[in-house]
Amino acid sequence: MLDYNLKERVDSNIISNASGYNNEHRFRWYPYKEGFSKSLVQEAINSIKLDENDYILDPFNGNGTVTLTSSLNNISSLGIESNPFSAFLAKTKSVNLSTKELDKDFNKLLKSIKNGKKSKLLEYSTFSEYSGKKKWLFNSEVLNAFEGGWQYTDRIYDINKKKLLQLSLISSAIDNCNAVKDGKCLKYKQERINKNFSAESFLNSFEGKINLIREDLQESIISTKPSIINGDSRIILDSIPHYKLCITSPPYLNSFDYTDIYRPELFLGKFIKSSEELKNLRYNTIRSHKLIYSNQIPDNILLGQLFEAVINSLPVIKKGWNKTIPHMIKGYFEDMSIILSKLFATAKKGGELWIVIANSVYLNTEIPVDLILAEIGSLHGWKLKKIEVLRYIYRRKTKYSGDHTKLRESLIVFEK
Repeated sequence: MLDYNLKERVDSNIISNASGYNNEHRFRWYPYKEGFSKSLVQEAINSIKLDENDYILDPFNGNGTVTLTSSLNNISSLGIESNPFSAFLAKTKSVNLSTKELDKDFNKLLKSIKNGKKSKLLEYSTFSEYSGKKKWLFNSEVLNAFEGGWQYTDRIYDINKKKLLQLSLISSAIDNCNAVKDGKCLKYKQERINKNFSAESFLNSFEGKINLIREDLQESIISTKPSIINGDSRIILDSIPHYKLCITSPPYLNSFDYTDIYRPELFLGKFIKSSEELKNLRYNTIRSHKLIYSNQIPDNILLGQLFEAVINSLPVIKKGWNKTIPHMIKGYFEDMSIILSKLFATAKKGGELWIVIANSVYLNTEIPVDLILAEIGSLHGWKLKKIEVLRYIYRRKTKYSGDHTKLRESLIVFEK
């Protein structure tokens, strides 16, 4: 039987979430709720000897904490990310550009924002008051100001300059959004729409973003560029070079639909243009949500005895949302089993895999995700070095969680 050797981390300065570095150069260019700690990445880098030809891998790269931290250490890296906005964000964080070039034609861009252009999102879904809904994401002035700036940046030839300006436009729009990211959904800030969000407030946000980027470009130069691939890790891992260190935080088994949480960014940045494209993107992500499904799962997936014990302990629910929970849980661990298998096949001998993950609770049953993944990894050949509890996540008591009000978030370290 696998010895989990579960321990709580003594050093509380090594945190698992992103709250400790949101004010640091480049990291602060876009607030990303699901990011994890730069200090944890740094610890992993310091713990293993990397040759000059080695690189660091993150198959769930998100906003690019692993790849950016690697670049700041002059280490090559490869990030894989299914969300095209997140992949764009990670790429943009590593851009170098002179402040002289950034400021070139800047007044013309500001004029284009002030003049605005009619946005195609005005009558789409819940994007503006013209949608006919009682609540909407953006006031029409904000959308039109954004579109005026976006159309100007589309004519910019320098790809690095274009990325920086377009990221600033998206970030400024989110600053002037009537909804905020709250857990697994977008929640409106007020019972009524904030009428103070306007073309002027958007422009003020944009100028503030550019000033911050201007400062960081002078203070932080990236000499080692990461490689960022927008795609599905379950497919791309078949064709990557062998790595020595992988640091990652896969989607948690929390029923979050990350494609919906970042829906405003995806549509604003023209990464997707229809509900059908959004649905297709959702189906190319790990099955951590009940709306995600896959019919292409190989036979004989290794899931382990602990998974079987947990899944068999869940109460049987024959109707409603709860009846889909066992299928979602099984799908999640099937996908993670595929990932762990491919990561083992691609790792160099002596290579390490660091995973940050949190447990879940459904139907008043705690799902020990960390322990289940540890067992699945060992079945694929990984040697479990340790599991450390990084922190406890406190949650509101609901009818789905029962008596479970806190869940551990853990670091799993494997070695090949």
